[in-house]
Amino acid sequence: MVSQSFKALVFCISTPTIKTRVHFYPSAGASSGHHAVACLLTLFGKGIEKRSVLLDGGRLNQPDGVRLEDAFPTLRAEASGVFGLEIELSSQQSRLPLQSSLAAIELVSAQSTVMYMSVPFLPVGESSTRETPDASDPRVAHSRRQSLMGVGLQDSFFSTSLVMVNSSDETVRPGVFHRSGEGAIPLQVGTLAAHSAVEIPLEDSLFKDTAPHECLWGLTRAEKVSVNAHSITPETAYYLMYRDTVSKRPLSVCAL
Repeated sequence: MVSQSFKALVFCISTPTIKTRVHFYPSAGASSGHHAVACLLTLFGKGIEKRSVLLDGGRLNQPDGVRLEDAFPTLRAEASGVFGLEIELSSQQSRLPLQSSLAAIELVSAQSTVMYMSVPFLPVGESSTRETPDASDPRVAHSRRQSLMGVGLQDSFFSTSLVMVNSSDETVRPGVFHRSGEGAIPLQVGTLAAHSAVEIPLEDSLFKDTAPHECLWGLTRAEKVSVNAHSITPETAYYLMYRDTVSKRPLSVCAL
């Protein structure tokens, strides 16, 4: 029996004050059964060896989760920073499409908890190797036609950074832009190494020419951020993270 696998890319944070929890909900849309679903977590990033852990016991339509340091003890010790995490769900049921599955990442600190949703799950294998989008998959075709877009913010409370994740074996040079009027201005984000995740603060490069807006809480700058279609692959993911300007703790995360 052929296994059906679907994956989503996220990032996690591990520091002495911030830890990560992973929540996932295997779903096949209208299917109401409770078939067995395996979850393979793969952690990678600067300063750590790429490792995978298989979580057994998962069931369709039943939420599950894990503290990431329990799955990867290295996060309790020397590893500290932003890391990439690939969540792969699979089932031995050959007609069980798991692209409706959901994953939420919880960043936990003593002061607060921030939860964000992952980018959509994509099929492993076929979608990773095909060179052109499958016309029968509207979601894939739509994502190939358009850029991914979010909003960067800067004020007395928020600062914005771009988090990029690359699970492939190749170095990637993402095309990231900010929009000013009708034009798109490139952001110099450099290259993204194989099996890596990086966080890039956007304050100087994004807002230096942005006019401030007067709000009740003070001056706010906002600028559109986009990733071009050529940079969108099953092996890459992009997120905007908003941090407290003083404490630098995460306040919110948005998937592009």
